[in-house]
Amino acid sequence: MKLVKENSTSFVEKLHKEGRHFGAVSHFDNSYDVGTPRKRANEVTTDIESLSSGGGTALYDSIIKSVLTLKHAQAKGRRSRMPALLLTFTDGKENESEADLEDVRQVIRETGFTPRNRCYFAIAGIGDASQKELRNICSDGLGVYTHTDDDIEEAFKLFIAATLAVVKGRESYASMERNERSQSLKVLVRKFERLDILPMEYMLNIDASGSMSNTP
Repeated sequence: MKLVKENSTSFVEKLHKEGRHFGAVSHFDNSYDVGTPRKRANEVTTDIESLSSGGGTALYDSIIKSVLTLKHAQAKGRRSRMPALLLTFTDGKENESEADLEDVRQVIRETGFTPRNRCYFAIAGIGDASQKELRNICSDGLGVYTHTDDDIEEAFKLFIAATLAVVKGRESYASMERNERSQSLKVLVRKFERLDILPMEYMLNIDASGSMSNTP
């Protein structure tokens, strides 16, 4: 959890532009808590720091509620013109949700949480997170995923790549996957820092299950 907080904080400090972005930090264990939209980067990082670990892994419920929350926000007023980005981080296998994998895929499809509608979903797994599970959630262009055995910073490469795709407004999921595989974090960050970042809404949805306290 300490490393996730550090990487999440670094991500927000590089990303968040005051007056242009709304960011939220949500978390899941046995249940899911919706994060409060924040206009200021230091408010987002305060929410990150407040996270603690315990309980199971309601991964599917968290993705569904995150998608619905972001789509609702995107439909309101000025924020309807913003792209929406959902970044989920997990170190465990689904074991607590009421929903199942097909429910997740159905909600993504039915709400149109896809690049065509300026909505982007990425998920990073570490350690015991199921590669098959992540792959199945994201297949058929519904999202992108990465998995690493023990390197949290490596997993956050996907989040940098996903954000690059959103702020450029034209990269496909295939391009995002190539970026994640072929480019180092430093290269991605340098590209990221040179961009004129568009107004956007983003949510960091972080696994706060008990296993997070034991992740290397």
